[in-house]
Amino acid sequence: MALFWVNSLMTISIIGFYLGYFFRKRDQKRHRFFNSLGILANLSAAVYLLSMKYLLGGITIHQIYPTAPEIVIHIHRFFAAIALVLMLYMGYLGWQRKRNLHVKLHYIFLPLYTIVYISGLFLFQSKPL
Repeated sequence: MALFWVNSLMTISIIGFYLGYFFRKRDQKRHRFFNSLGILANLSAAVYLLSMKYLLGGITIHQIYPTAPEIVIHIHRFFAAIALVLMLYMGYLGWQRKRNLHVKLHYIFLPLYTIVYISGLFLFQSKPL
């Protein structure tokens, strides 16, 4: 059930980011709303995952099992951390209305986040191998 919640929050997040991207030129109010929703959903999933891993005994206790070698999981987490920092920085830049850098960073953030999202769907499952 924990993996379902994580994947659901991450799905809400990626949908929010792409809807925000879709409305970037048409409707700034919707752009801000959907990107804020994406950030909130992503942070909720990240806090939930980190709490399970480091405070609540590990992710396997919560029926989340890796399907790949540990090095692949570490690479996934490395790029997920980069995407998290980029997401927060882009949110800050958007909030401060620093448009030039905010716009340039989305060319890096959206593909990176999409790859991390999709890889996360395949790298973890709710049943042991």
